[in-house]
Amino acid sequence: MDFGVMDFGVIDCHAHIFPPAAGASGFADVATHRLHQQRAMHMHGNQPYRRRRDDAIVTERMLWDPTDPSPAGARDTAFRAGRFGRFEWTDRGEDYYVQFLPPWMDDLSMDAERLVAFMDYGGVAQAVLQNDHIYGNLAEDFAAAAAAHPGRFVGLAQVEEAFAFTDDEIARLHDQIGRLGMSGVYFTTTGMFRSGYQPFHSDKAYDPFWRAVEESGLPVCWVQSGSSPVGTYEDEMRHLARVVERFPGIHHVLVHGVPTALYADERDRLILPDVLAMLLTQAPVSAEILYPIAWGGKQDYPYPRAHNHIRQLVDRFGAGRFAWGSDTPNVDRYCTYRQSLTYFTGYSDYLSDADRRAILRDNALAIFPALRAAHGADG
Repeated sequence: MDFGVMDFGVIDCHAHIFPPAAGASGFADVATHRLHQQRAMHMHGNQPYRRRRDDAIVTERMLWDPTDPSPAGARDTAFRAGRFGRFEWTDRGEDYYVQFLPPWMDDLSMDAERLVAFMDYGGVAQAVLQNDHIYGNLAEDFAAAAAAHPGRFVGLAQVEEAFAFTDDEIARLHDQIGRLGMSGVYFTTTGMFRSGYQPFHSDKAYDPFWRAVEESGLPVCWVQSGSSPVGTYEDEMRHLARVVERFPGIHHVLVHGVPTALYADERDRLILPDVLAMLLTQAPVSAEILYPIAWGGKQDYPYPRAHNHIRQLVDRFGAGRFAWGSDTPNVDRYCTYRQSLTYFTGYSDYLSDADRRAILRDNALAIFPALRAAHGADG
């Protein structure tokens, strides 16, 4: 069998569209958007900081005061969206940048038409449009893309996570779900910086928000950090477990997947923390299979070590817990969109046909029923 050819509609659970990054992009003003971008680039560790005049890698983290996770910790560096996929800033008269997006991205934008072309060429039928404040608050854009390209997209709602428990943010959630037809909720714990991470998202103060999400019947796509004021990744999972315990009707998706590199021993065997294993066996929790965006800078296509980890995850938790995603267009800084799929389809002969179909399509349909309605799929 040619594992690179699928005879069913592949679903990408993690894709992005967004307007030029220099604008307000759905925020009330450019300054608020820029604050989110600056904090995100402070937290970002996958790509190094570089000095612009000679491209030398620098290790100093000069964008934020490490002792102050609140907005007051942002340093005055003239942080800005540059060109060719770069965010840039100036510190003590020296210019720096981080290559967050691929170099072909002149104005740091990705429109729906381009994404459709990527999908057509890559053999992908549908995509879930994930949100992040780096790109903007984009539910309006997602609704327009879904209307312009019937059957191809569903989008995720997003609120200001630090204030999600407030009446205004809950009303905003209802508007995005009702008026704009969003099909899930995106929640990044890094967004908690707006309140200095107080209260935490698992505190009872957030119960009105999580109750509204549970009543909507929609899944939550989570972005958690391995090191932040929330704590370690295990601490992030403990906070998630508290939400699961109080609101068992919500399905949760671990965006970017399980960070298996954190838990591999010297023989590359995965030794996962108990709380994560519990969530993936006893709770309504799924995880993305999404390796190139994290590993593309560390090893070459087709990422053989990733397959060792995927095999272990599926053997332990079953294929039903996982769904494929690309993180396009970001992934293009390491490989093409098509390769972000074929590294999996072409080299996963350790999986059965049924397991492969589950990861590439069926699990996504179960998590996001709107995908089935959008495409008229019968499963």
